[in-house]
Amino acid sequence: MPVPFLMNLAFDSSIILPCRTYLFEYKSVRFKLVQTHYREYHDHLLTVVRDINDTAAMNRAFAVGAEFVSALAWEQDAAMTVWNSGGAGWRGGSLRFAKPTIFGFRRLPFRGYHIGGNLISIPHVQTNEQRIALALFREARASNSPYLSFLFYWQAMEVLATDPQAFIENVMRNHRRQVPIEDSWLSELPLAGRSIGDYLEDDCRHAVAHIKRRPGRRTLDLDSSDEHRRFTISVRVVEALAEAYITHHLRMSEKLSLVRPRSGGFPRFADKAEPERRWYKLAYPYAPLSQDQVRRLVRHPRFPPTRRRSRSPRST
Repeated sequence: MPVPFLMNLAFDSSIILPCRTYLFEYKSVRFKLVQTHYREYHDHLLTVVRDINDTAAMNRAFAVGAEFVSALAWEQDAAMTVWNSGGAGWRGGSLRFAKPTIFGFRRLPFRGYHIGGNLISIPHVQTNEQRIALALFREARASNSPYLSFLFYWQAMEVLATDPQAFIENVMRNHRRQVPIEDSWLSELPLAGRSIGDYLEDDCRHAVAHIKRRPGRRTLDLDSSDEHRRFTISVRVVEALAEAYITHHLRMSEKLSLVRPRSGGFPRFADKAEPERRWYKLAYPYAPLSQDQVRRLVRHPRFPPTRRRSRSPRST
């Protein structure tokens, strides 16, 4: 007899959503999103697999959950990462009553956070290339190493077997307004008369991938403050280029909305072109947060009370 399994997909995020829990169905897999106390533990994506020994179903649930996190991070312009933290047996019942069973620390480097995101819509991921590009973009933002972030951003521009250098030259020459790059960033880079595409490929991509290079080629000096600053600016530039590549070259423009039946039911992400869409309404409509709601969402971490050890009087 198959034993149900409650999978616990852990994810870390730089945004705080208004509700503690969300229920939704994404690509035929039902999830429950649970936000834990901020700055204590990671958040959770819970889903139920019918058989604890069904490895294929577990792999698909993780793949769908990771794709959802990628789409949410893209829509909210946030940093997110996801990993499989395990799970526990499930006695049955509605997913509404499921609770996290595994807790762990957060993994994102702290760069601040945003309060009041929403789960109204996410990008409609329709091709495998879009999925891979969003996953690379997600992990690039989640990394605390600028060198790894650069490689992931660069690889995101290679998912269609295109030459990133050629794409950069084309977009900087003909579609400059599509790339939110400040001129001050480019002025601080040591281009030395080269194009931005040649610089990013030779002095950044190849310099990270190869420690031994031909004479005259730039190599990385990880202990140099100027080198670290140069690479930090380069990551900003390549991030903007990767974002333009995903938006325009991969045509990431269509949306899915989180709706529920007007007569009641489980929320799911649906396309606006569906003919029965008129029988649905937004599952979690946007509403501005009050000051009390913000205080409840962001409160100080809870620490266990400490006990002072009583000291015995010193013998004289």
